[in-house]
Amino acid sequence: MTDTTRMRLLKIVLRVWGVASIAIFGFIFIGYAMHANAFRPGAGMHWAVWDDLPGHVAMMLAAIYLTWAVFLLLAANRPADYVSFLNFTMWANLVHGLVMVPGAFEHDYHGKFLTDIPWILLLAAAIYVLRPRAEAKPADVAREAVSR
Repeated sequence: MTDTTRMRLLKIVLRVWGVASIAIFGFIFIGYAMHANAFRPGAGMHWAVWDDLPGHVAMMLAAIYLTWAVFLLLAANRPADYVSFLNFTMWANLVHGLVMVPGAFEHDYHGKFLTDIPWILLLAAAIYVLRPRAEAKPADVAREAVSR
């Protein structure tokens, strides 16, 4: 796969993940801000969260993911300028996903194998495969994009 193709695919992945994350975590943030009963244990949307988190915790986590989503969208415009952010995102999501696996078994949250866990592990894998290579400098990628 050429650098140009990888960058084009990475931009698409980052935009899709960014927009989807804003939709998902925006919904969760608003739900918790409004104290929606739908997220409480036994309610219809409880599968979307890990547990009945106390007070500010769920909103804080959703706010972090919303911020991360905005940066995914920013990185989609110029991935080569966001290599450190992409590397951090890749490793943080890989570690987070691996830590979630035993927790999903231990706490009987098997639904997380269809939601949270693949969501973050797929992002980590996509970034690993598509991220700018260390030898590709931002100017080189830009020059290649202009030449096509």
